[in-house]
Formats: sequence, C-alpha cells, structure tokens
Amino acid sequence: MNVTARHVSRFAGGAGVIGATCAALCCAGAPIIVSILAATGLSFLRNDAILLPVIGVALLVALGAFWLGRRQHGSAAPLVLGLVGAGTLVIGVVFTHGVLSKLLIGGGAVLLLLATIWNARMIQSCPVPLRAAPASEP
Repeated sequence: MNVTARHVSRFAGGAGVIGATCAALCCAGAPIIVSILAATGLSFLRNDAILLPVIGVALLVALGAFWLGRRQHGSAAPLVLGLVGAGTLVIGVVFTHGVLSKLLIGGGAVLLLLATIWNARMIQSCPVPLRAAPASEP
C-alpha cells in the first residue's frame, strides 16, 4: 500500500465515522444538531428518507477505510470493532426508540470513534515501504 492509500484510509475512516454519527444524532433528535439545522434553514434534512442513506454511505466509507487499514497493518481488530460499532449504531437508529435508542447510538458512535483512533494509530506505526527505483535501460 503506498503513501496515498495510507492517508486515504486514515482520512476516510474519520470522515465516515463523523458523518454517520452526526446523521444518527440527528435521527435521535439531539438538541444541538436540531438547533443548528433550524438556525441554518436546513431542517428539511431531518428526514429519515435522507438521513438513513447518509448513515449507510458514511458507514460504508468508514468500514472501507478500516478494511484498507487491515491490509496495511495486518490486524482485523479495528475492523471488527468498527463492525460492532456500526451494527450498534444501525440498531439504535432503525430498530429501537426512546432511551435505549439513544444509548445504542451513543455506544455505537463511541465504538466507531475508538476503532478509528485504533486504526489510525496502527497505520501510523507501520513502516512505509520505499518504492524501488526503475531499472535503467542499457
């Protein structure tokens, strides 16, 4: 894996987790996010038909980054933690309501954040192989 793929994996994991968490918190009706949407005139975004696909795409981006990280550092642990966090987040958004929903969304977000940090640290500690210089032609 080259240096560019390493940076993409680190950035995409964080971006996917942040996007999924913000959308999930919006679904849960977090007052700060609902207030920001109302203040900016974006309240129409608080619609499950918009938020659920956003959560799905963001989680796919994050899990794809964890997969790339696994290829880089060789450990599936951040990927597994990310899968558990993504599942918890989705269960909290789609299948439950009330306090349990908020607990599952918060727990899933924390697990995804921990997986992102773990993955980024493992990628950072991996040595970057140097590219071989092209053979000169005689």
